[in-house]
Amino acid sequence: MLRGKRVLVTREKAQAKALSQTLERYGAIPVELPLIRIVRAKQTDQQLLHKWHTFDWIVFTSQNGVKYFFEQIGEMKPPTWPKVAVVGEKTAQALQKRNVVVDLIPNEFVAESLAEALKPLLSANARVLLVKGNLARDTLREQLSNIANVTDWIVYETTYNEEAKPKLIHFLQQRMIDAITFTSSSTVHSFAQAIAGENVDLSFVTIACIGPITKQTALQFGLPVHVCPHTYTIDEMVEQLHQYFSRSE
Repeated sequence: MLRGKRVLVTREKAQAKALSQTLERYGAIPVELPLIRIVRAKQTDQQLLHKWHTFDWIVFTSQNGVKYFFEQIGEMKPPTWPKVAVVGEKTAQALQKRNVVVDLIPNEFVAESLAEALKPLLSANARVLLVKGNLARDTLREQLSNIANVTDWIVYETTYNEEAKPKLIHFLQQRMIDAITFTSSSTVHSFAQAIAGENVDLSFVTIACIGPITKQTALQFGLPVHVCPHTYTIDEMVEQLHQYFSRSE
């Protein structure tokens, strides 16, 4: 079981609380060490700022996309909204809290599934706006651009939090962590960057990834992945981590 286990929370500081609280409900000890920083995009596309509501579809792939999109548009209230598609439940909830109707959520919370669900709904030459971060994958653009006019709007930027490195290396070298959670490919990239060239043994650590894309990134860096839930949510990742430790005891 998770009780008493020290679990590293690597996600961005503002979003760490939800994961930490879930871990605490299982009796785990969350250790928050944000490996990434997320900030509003330095430049604002003025044309998109005034034209976004004229698209046929607007697509959000993360809660961060929702947050920083609304920071960009401020109090602007268009006469009508485009149809709205999102990758996952949490992103949908973030929009619904702002009274935005969500028209499409795929069964599987990854870009590939959203693209497959969206394709039959697009008319010829439909205009699709992808609201995203600077490190987002190009999956949706690649899969939709042959049937629609796709425009990217980068509203936030993700960077590596270099200040976390000394503490991370200390935690690992002193074996002060029982498990590590990765909630995005960018957290994996930052982790790999931090430990590169360092004398770090990961054989004692259990690694949990929120979904298949994050898992794939971890495996590409040679990191073992012990837990990856079938439903790509924080709650399910923690539940599966709990079950993993229960089986190991």
